[in-house]
Amino acid sequence: LLGVASPLVASMWAKVNAASVMQENMVNLMQVDMLQLGVLQTQMDNLSVQATLLIGFALSMWGGATLKPLLEDDSQICIWKTWYHLAFAAVFFVTIALCISCGGIIVSLVLYIKQAAQESALLVSTGAAVANTRRHLSSLNRLFVVSYASFALSAVLAHRMGRGTSGKKHLHRARATAHGSTARDSESGRRAD
Repeated sequence: LLGVASPLVASMWAKVNAASVMQENMVNLMQVDMLQLGVLQTQMDNLSVQATLLIGFALSMWGGATLKPLLEDDSQICIWKTWYHLAFAAVFFVTIALCISCGGIIVSLVLYIKQAAQESALLVSTGAAVANTRRHLSSLNRLFVVSYASFALSAVLAHRMGRGTSGKKHLHRARATAHGSTARDSESGRRAD
């Protein structure tokens, strides 16, 4: 009887040991998946911060100092002068709006994806949560590229506007400096006489 029970006990012990090893491997895989999920969520956080910064910079381009040259009648780039100026302003405003919109979408989606990934990791599977988060992160990256490109284009257009309005002032100042006098020097010379 003892001889028959010994292989049966050994077989049960092996099954219990195998189940314990399998459970330990599953826990280790889940921990690795949670670490990967943490890295992906950190990347999404970084993307969200960068998108928020772009939103702030884009909103500052809609400020009065930028808009003033577009609406002044005596400005070189007044939007009401020609169709070219109007198209220029339309492209400027559309690129800023696109940057702000894409940035807002990124920030909103990051919040949602992080919450959904945590819930999925707890209720469904950590592997599925990592795979879905990775897929969504690549989409967020593409959206950020669109936001950044539209911001860069609007910055170039804003720079062009700045050159267009202040170019003559700098030219007159450079000519006066090249002749060795400025308006202030000539006025002080007249007062001395």
